[in-house]
Formats: sequence, C-alpha cells, structure tokens
Amino acid sequence: MESIITDIVKIIKSENNVLAREKALMCYFFDLMGELMKLALEEVDVGLVDETKKQGYQIEKKNKRSVVTVLGEISYWRRRYVCPGKKAQYPLDKLMGYDKYKRYSVLAVKNILQVSAVATYRNTALVVNTLSNFNISHSQVGKLIVQAGKQIKAQQQSEERYDGITQKKKVPVLYLEGDGVVIKGTKKRLEFHRYQVCEDIINVSKNQSLFS
Repeated sequence: MESIITDIVKIIKSENNVLAREKALMCYFFDLMGELMKLALEEVDVGLVDETKKQGYQIEKKNKRSVVTVLGEISYWRRRYVCPGKKAQYPLDKLMGYDKYKRYSVLAVKNILQVSAVATYRNTALVVNTLSNFNISHSQVGKLIVQAGKQIKAQQQSEERYDGITQKKKVPVLYLEGDGVVIKGTKKRLEFHRYQVCEDIINVSKNQSLFS
C-alpha cells in the first residue's frame, strides 16, 4: 500500500498540467486494477485445481489469454484440462464467463451496446476510447452489434417456455409484462421483444414480485 501511495504522490508532483495529471492518474489506476485482477485470476485458477481433478480432469498445460474488460485489457495465465471422452476446458474462463475466441468480456460488450443504441458507431468508439482503458474502432463496434443481434435472435428461437403444459388454467388476474431492445445497424435496425406472463404477485419485504 505504501508503494502505491508513493507512486500516486510522485505522479501528482511530476505533472504541472491539470489535465495531464488527472490522465496520468487515471492510467495508473487502470493499470493497477489490471495487474491486481491478473494476480487474483491466477490465484483463483490455482484454487480450481482440486475441484476440477475430482471430476476426472488432468492438467494438460498453462496458456496465456488476454481479455478486454471494463477494467481494461487483462492478460493472465490459466490451466487447460483434459479428460478422456470429454471436451478440454478452462475452468477459470468458464467461471468468469469469458467465452472462447471472444476478446471482450460480457460487461464490456453490454456497455458498448448501450452507448451504440443512442449513438453512431464512430461516436460509440469515441466515448469508449475516452472513458475506458481500452480502445475500439467503429468497425469493431459494428461487429459486436451484429454478433449480439445474432445471439439474441438464436436465444429467442431456441426458447420453448411452454413445453410441459398439458392443460389450460383459469386465474383471476393475468399479468403481462413486456420489454424490448433495439440494436442499430448501418442499414437497418433489429428489434427484439420479450413478454412475461404471470398469474399472481408475491410480496417480498416492501417490493412485489410477479409469480409466473
């Protein structure tokens, strides 16, 4: 902790320009968070060894991976496990939700999509590059939007919510809650709608929850 404070004080004293000083501090903290996250991930990976081996897996090797998160780009080492008759896996990646072959974390993609819903690809890239610790081009923004649209559409098509319902049921009141999301594209925009049908309300403390 003392070394961190020393570094911060050094940055503050070394910069005379207000903007340059704050930018230097921002970069320092982002880099610090990235390094701490790297160390934490690798420690978690060690903790997953025994549990994974109990499932019949054995360590094959350690590979390095880089993921762009809201904290910036994080590079870390994690173990790859193999088991006869089963797919090889990276338990740490699965735990963190870091999908295979995908460069951006779930929250990073979510934040980018939220900005892109009200801005152009170029402006979205500008906002992300200005306020975060990683850079993205407008073309990369477009690719993320297309990928997200395909995933949402595939998920909706695969959902079979009403399987297993064999008979109709009468209820005093039927609640219908709807929501939607719009994903803008260069030529068109994709609209997805979700509806939830509920038959009752459950009081949870001061809040109310719908009962499906």
